[in-house]
Amino acid sequence: MGAGGSLREVSRRAVQSRIARTAEALFVAKGFEETTVDEIAAAVGMSQRSFFRYFASKDEVVLDSVERLGEELSARLQARPPGESVWDSLRRAFDPVVERLADPAVRERDRVLHEIVSASPRLLAAYLGRLDLLQRSLSELLVERAGQSGVEPDAVVVRAIVGGAFACLQAASLHCGTDPEVFGPCLDRTMEALRPVAA
Repeated sequence: MGAGGSLREVSRRAVQSRIARTAEALFVAKGFEETTVDEIAAAVGMSQRSFFRYFASKDEVVLDSVERLGEELSARLQARPPGESVWDSLRRAFDPVVERLADPAVRERDRVLHEIVSASPRLLAAYLGRLDLLQRSLSELLVERAGQSGVEPDAVVVRAIVGGAFACLQAASLHCGTDPEVFGPCLDRTMEALRPVAA
């Protein structure tokens, strides 16, 4: 992609992020079902038609939080030292999740979005699909990183390791709550207990 295309994509992503954050605030204040696309568009300062250039539906706005989190996790993973173990790199890639919990406003917004997703079988299925795509993407990054170091990793094993790391993240979230002082150490303890022998 050329510089112009890249700039357009960055600009598009910035607008999508602004729409999503505005919509999330409305969902928190009014509720998901009660918030209309027209209201979201008006709050952002655009027409309904312009809204649909960025999101196909209100559901997609909710799911955008997974996309943004995925971008953060990918960036953190790419920034890890080449010689670091896969497992340790994944733990550090999860730091944005811990950091989000430290911000009360973000924590509350995430809680409301989680409730919205959990209450809708349609949204939950789409959310789980996005999480699967995120795990695949992180697996591909790890395989690529290993290849650059001259190592030929087993892609199936890497995918299983990534899935195991996400299982630790989920377990910590379910059983340790959202208190940042508790969640981080709980995640560390869980991942250390399940550390793969070869990772």
